[in-house]
Amino acid sequence: MKPEQLLTDETFLGWYFRTDDDAIKKWERLMHEDPHLKANVDEAVSLLKLMHTEDETTVDEQQIAQASTKLMARVQDWENTKPLKRSLKSIIVRWTMPVAASLLMALGVVWYVNKDSTSKVYVASEKMLELKLADGSLVKLNKGSELKVTGMEQKATGSREVWLKGEAFFDVSHLPNHRGFVVHSGEVDVAVLGTRFNVRSFSNSTSVALESGKVELSINKVNSQKLLMQPGDLVEYSNSSGNLVKREVNVQNYAAWQSGKVIFENATLLEIQKVLEERFGLKVQVEQGSELGEFNGVFPADDPAVLINALTKAYPHQVVRVEGGVQFKKSVND
Repeated sequence: MKPEQLLTDETFLGWYFRTDDDAIKKWERLMHEDPHLKANVDEAVSLLKLMHTEDETTVDEQQIAQASTKLMARVQDWENTKPLKRSLKSIIVRWTMPVAASLLMALGVVWYVNKDSTSKVYVASEKMLELKLADGSLVKLNKGSELKVTGMEQKATGSREVWLKGEAFFDVSHLPNHRGFVVHSGEVDVAVLGTRFNVRSFSNSTSVALESGKVELSINKVNSQKLLMQPGDLVEYSNSSGNLVKREVNVQNYAAWQSGKVIFENATLLEIQKVLEERFGLKVQVEQGSELGEFNGVFPADDPAVLINALTKAYPHQVVRVEGGVQFKKSVND
């Protein structure tokens, strides 16, 4: 495992910060058995030490500047001796209050650890991030998304909980003591025991697509409605209506962003509009009465221009490029 991969492994971080007894034993054993891994661990530790301070007083601007300079010098040495697939010069280090919280921004990932609690926050700022949580659960965090994690230690009691902003795919580990796993996303809570599902949360809506297992959705309000999902279900929640709406989908298509794809299968104009607005952040204007029929295709998840080109060719005069996005117009035959 490379140094940059170690920085996103929660069990490694549990070993480094001495917060997880199982992780400590695991990594001590692995390093003893594999001298090459030990060398990579030493490099990852060197970077972490630059961003971690035992001082719990307020940090002034001069200290911030000194820390940034020191880190960038370390990054330059690292790049000169061991080139990586992607430059580490984008690393930025700063301390926030309290100073007991360490911040790591490396390879498009931000990670916070508060020494006064067991919570951690991961942010995939520039690319998708794959995480293995301390309880064994696997999470794929889409770029631009944030995940706060707490209560994941296997010997702990109570529910495991995460708070999601953006989009993530969860493969939840079933623990012998039957501890629950709850995803808080916008106004929606997703309660699970062991399952695979995708959660997408934006400012005005939240959606959950279930691949396997069972989950129960609820709105985090008193006496709110609850809805039990089965595999293949997609449930969407609108902040404006306050309702949960369920329908069947191909979950593999819905979660195709994990492999860098956006897949449309008999998609309606509304579904296309959601992808353009929510996933790509584009402005979409829809003329009243506009209809496209069913749209199909596979497109890259990081390049909206490919999708827009396909739409303009499939629906000439109905899909028009405008500043910052696209406009859908009525057919001339309507």
